[in-house]
Amino acid sequence: MIYLDTSVLLAFTLMRDREPSRFQATSRLFDFINGGAIKAVTSFYALHELLVIAIQGTKPDWEAGSEFARQALLTIFRTRLLYVPLPRREDKIIRARLFSALRDATDLPHAVAAHTVGCTAIVAYDEHFRAITDVLPYKTPDELVAELEGNGPPG
Repeated sequence: MIYLDTSVLLAFTLMRDREPSRFQATSRLFDFINGGAIKAVTSFYALHELLVIAIQGTKPDWEAGSEFARQALLTIFRTRLLYVPLPRREDKIIRARLFSALRDATDLPHAVAAHTVGCTAIVAYDEHFRAITDVLPYKTPDELVAELEGNGPPG
């Protein structure tokens, strides 16, 4: 089971025109997820970040931002992605030392959520996660898709 970071959700839902290559890779990844070839989870923290980014992208037009966010969430909810809750405070405290190499504190809830539910990798376009590969392997959607298609190293 893999964990999808907010950057993957963004590429799949909101960046289709801005970053077409990332959209293609994430779209292909969701084909594998929806087909049952791989299990993937994300957290409510990632969904919250997706909402915030969508809404802030149209600020101060809250109606447009809300619709943008709604469409992004509906796209995600149509997939077979699994959801995990926000990490409990205790889990964050216990696991914080494992992920002390993370430079961005906003990455910690993702790493803790992924680790808590036993994910084998965190999938993201956020290079910060490379700092914790000794605890939780990091892959980009492009790398994972290549592996799933048999064009990359075994994962």
